[in-house]
Amino acid sequence: MRRLMILILLLGLCGPAWKGAEAAAPAGGNLYHQVAGCVENYQVEKGASLVRLAQERGIKWSALARRNHLKPPYRLKKGMTLKIDTTHIVPDELPDGLVINLPELDLYYFKDGTYQRRYTLAVGKPSWPTPTGNYKIIDKRKNPTWNVPESIQEEMEDEGLEVVEKVPPGPKNPLGKFFMLTSAEGVGIHATNRPWSVGYYASHGCIRMLPNEIEKLFPQVTLGTPVKIIYRPVKMALTAQGRIFLEAHPDIYQRKLDFMALVKDLAQKNQLEERIDWSRVPPILKAKEGIAQDITRDVPGDKPTTAAAPAPQHRETTLFPLQGKEAKLE
Repeated sequence: MRRLMILILLLGLCGPAWKGAEAAAPAGGNLYHQVAGCVENYQVEKGASLVRLAQERGIKWSALARRNHLKPPYRLKKGMTLKIDTTHIVPDELPDGLVINLPELDLYYFKDGTYQRRYTLAVGKPSWPTPTGNYKIIDKRKNPTWNVPESIQEEMEDEGLEVVEKVPPGPKNPLGKFFMLTSAEGVGIHATNRPWSVGYYASHGCIRMLPNEIEKLFPQVTLGTPVKIIYRPVKMALTAQGRIFLEAHPDIYQRKLDFMALVKDLAQKNQLEERIDWSRVPPILKAKEGIAQDITRDVPGDKPTTAAAPAPQHRETTLFPLQGKEAKLE
């Protein structure tokens, strides 16, 4: 019976269940306490490109260009030095499992109470948003068959494409070689045959990962693993060293959020108003670069620290970033 129920769910992969029906959830979130990443000086090697460097380190190429005062056409020369900032706030909603922050387009993996690493994603497009909520992994499959939902078949017909009902394993299968089904109706975490779409919100609700990234994560995730999907375009952290960090991302589903109000609410709830240098906040909220920055108000006698506290262990930050609002669709 259980296998039959799972099969029924698989028949509707990335289907219509969540179209225009994303559950609303508080965007302010929690005050976090872990900041990972660092600022590095990178000496450009032959053949390096701005976009590729940004992809490897999980930042937007536009932020990398702006912070290094690069101008179009953004060509890099061998030997030049770039400052690359990968500082990010870790959303620790779960001690074990997967935390997915939709505006950030990142998945955070936790094991035995320890943050392991983050992986970049593609999530649902605004007209077909990925739902938020508490879920779990209920099935795993290698080389899955994609049973095309009727709604996507209709979309294929409307766009003048060949209408197919089923796609077997292989290079044309949009699920790739690895698929993990969540208990969110019709939502899976899977590889993709269109890796260029990762780093955008472009799917029909499912969560795409780079093929080589999910290949690493897949064997570590077991049935029953908790999955928490959140919507946090603004994250704030208070570190063990007493530093306050702020990070902002685009409001990808256009919820018309007041970012400054979110920051003030977090500060008030955690009695941090007097400890924040409020002049540093507006530029961060305006840029929405996705890079955590220190906003601590320094007082005479303090020794300001701008670097993030070292992450515990297994810190890896090879991701693709959010690079724009436009992307091709499945």
